[in-house]
Amino acid sequence: MLKIGAIAKYSDKLDKKEKELIEEYIVYRKARGLNGEDSYNHLRRVLGQMRYALNKPFKQMDLKDMRELLSLIVSEDFTANYKNNLKATLKNFLKFVFPDWSMRFSNLEDIKFTTGSFNEEKINHQTLFTKEDIERCVDAEPTNYWKAFLLTQYEAGLRTKEIRLLKWDDIKLDIEDGLTELNIYATKTHKARTVYVQEATKWIKRLKQEQEKSDNKGVYIFHSKRIKDKPIEKDKANNWFKTHTKKVLKRDCWNYLLRHSRATELYNLAEQNKISKDTAIKFMGHSEDMSRAYNHPNPADVKKMLREQVYNIADLPPERKHELEIKYEELQKKMVKMAEDREKEKQELREYVKKIMVSEKLKIARGV
Repeated sequence: MLKIGAIAKYSDKLDKKEKELIEEYIVYRKARGLNGEDSYNHLRRVLGQMRYALNKPFKQMDLKDMRELLSLIVSEDFTANYKNNLKATLKNFLKFVFPDWSMRFSNLEDIKFTTGSFNEEKINHQTLFTKEDIERCVDAEPTNYWKAFLLTQYEAGLRTKEIRLLKWDDIKLDIEDGLTELNIYATKTHKARTVYVQEATKWIKRLKQEQEKSDNKGVYIFHSKRIKDKPIEKDKANNWFKTHTKKVLKRDCWNYLLRHSRATELYNLAEQNKISKDTAIKFMGHSEDMSRAYNHPNPADVKKMLREQVYNIADLPPERKHELEIKYEELQKKMVKMAEDREKEKQELREYVKKIMVSEKLKIARGV
């Protein structure tokens, strides 16, 4: 299979009709919910790979060609989940291109999906990172750029897209005792949250100084190597991470495991009663669980909780523990009160809607 740069060069050489066909399919996928420039570019690369392997115009494909493409997908060193995605793309694309797809490709019965593919990447003791793993990866990386990238994603528990899109304007660097504040907007949950990193601060500071000194500071902290006002490309970040961890840890790893590793650490601390579960939920920005019952807390309160609970979890003197317990109880009561007020407002709204509905029914009955 071609590398990313080679795919772009190959796709540029395709004739006008082939390019138009790919773009028409992307428009079709947009209409069906595909969203984001990264997703569109990824789809272009996948179709470019398939076109390269096919070595003929898409519209000349037959059953034999489809089976050869499937054989190639199966033989590649991809995860089962990624292979399923490739097969799904091929299946959808063939249906889009060929009105007679059922007859031409034997009803696409050859495209079989692997069941239970998520389990191979499931969070477990063999796939999650330990703090020692993170330290080894940071120590082995020679550049400030990737040191900061790795440690920030891990420490803040960010999704890969969130770390890639992180802007200098989104952070307050070294605001207190080495803490750096990150203001994150999650495109997945459409919610904003504030998180803090500590160990990553020095590497972010060094990266900033390095970029300013070389006049290479752009909008994004982790910008593209080619265009400083664009974020690092998804595939570049993924390929670096996979290659680096393979070299250092001697196993295949994916960026998203940094977030899952951090989440697992926090939820384990919650189970041990060293932090509150609500702190872990808010830190990770999860859309489910207890966070649904509460409004967004004040970032200052979150920062205080994180400093006391996440970044200072060593054994404390009894009097300090008692003080924290009292503060935690006070905060917990505030949150419960907020939840009760919210539920009361919802109940009042439901009652109001009921009254409106009854009124409308009476009007209809009276012929008004």
